[in-house]
Amino acid sequence: MLNYRHLYYFRTVAKAGALNRAAEKLHLTPQTLSGQLSAFEERLGVALFRRNGRRLELTDAGRTALVYADDIFQIGAELEDAAQNRLAPRAHPFRVGIAEVVPKAIAYQLLAPALALAEPVKLVCLEDRLEQLAAELSIHRLDMVLADRPLPATMDIKGYSHPLGECGIAFLAARTIGSALGNGLSSQPAGRSTADSGRGQRAARAAVALARA
Repeated sequence: MLNYRHLYYFRTVAKAGALNRAAEKLHLTPQTLSGQLSAFEERLGVALFRRNGRRLELTDAGRTALVYADDIFQIGAELEDAAQNRLAPRAHPFRVGIAEVVPKAIAYQLLAPALALAEPVKLVCLEDRLEQLAAELSIHRLDMVLADRPLPATMDIKGYSHPLGECGIAFLAARTIGSALGNGLSSQPAGRSTADSGRGQRAARAAVALARA
């Protein structure tokens, strides 16, 4: 059976991003907390953190575990409210992944109608690379993904891509170099994609909603 104290320790460390900071908050020594985390990882059979300098970063398994931990402790808080007869009608969770390249102002405009529905909705947003979000979508950890491009053809995922809109990209430069920059760009393709983010993939960016089949 899952040790929920270990789960709470894991969640605290994940939020703090550093073992010493989390240990201080939990009133534990770093050595004790490290031992508890190791026991939790051994119980799950996966590594939840990787070290990056002085910080602890979540692995893919760790990010998945954190989503579950947030849900578990949120439900626990709702249970406490219910026991005291103070629970409002439970909001339906609507989990949305937002690709890193999507401007947050645009994401807000696209998601705002969901908050105006007659039935209460609990909007949960997760920001990450499109490939990671698509993987979360495929295992039903997300209900929708907002991205700047359709589902990658290389990923074996059943889903639908729905275009929501598009906008142009402007290049701004000082007057003294504007002409030279313009001449150089006119002879080049309209942007080149990078390895992870897809920045500059095309001159007109599109907002795309991805939903699982």
